[in-house]
Amino acid sequence: MSSANWPTSLPADRVALDRALAVVAEESFFTMVDPVPDSLAPPNGHLVTAKVVFEGGFAGALSCTMPRALAHELTAAFSGTKPDEIAVADPAVDDLAGEFANMICGRWLTDVAPQQLFSLAHPSVEPAIVPGAGAPRGLLNGQPVWIELTLER
Repeated sequence: MSSANWPTSLPADRVALDRALAVVAEESFFTMVDPVPDSLAPPNGHLVTAKVVFEGGFAGALSCTMPRALAHELTAAFSGTKPDEIAVADPAVDDLAGEFANMICGRWLTDVAPQQLFSLAHPSVEPAIVPGAGAPRGLLNGQPVWIELTLER
């Protein structure tokens, strides 16, 4: 793969990743991304990880890990229903977690490589045992979201 196709700089890409999270959260899920406090208690309950693999001008994967309770809240917000109208274990919650990761990935790719074409695989969603690596990218509805980006060289 040519280095000409590689994103220009990791710090700038991280800024674009934070911007992608904020835009998707605000415009599609009607929630704000809040900063993560210095001391954050471990998340309660089950976690899910949604992963989207992409290829095109460059290749990689974006993973989004969140508490299942947050995925449930986001499902209700996205579908315009009340949270008690959707079961936390409903398959729609997994689908939404995948779509959330897909939307963040697409927005990030649009920001960092607007002139390149990419194909995104159908998101995979798995239960997660531990949070994502490092600190969460932000809090949505008071709950942490980890976003990990892996680029292939």
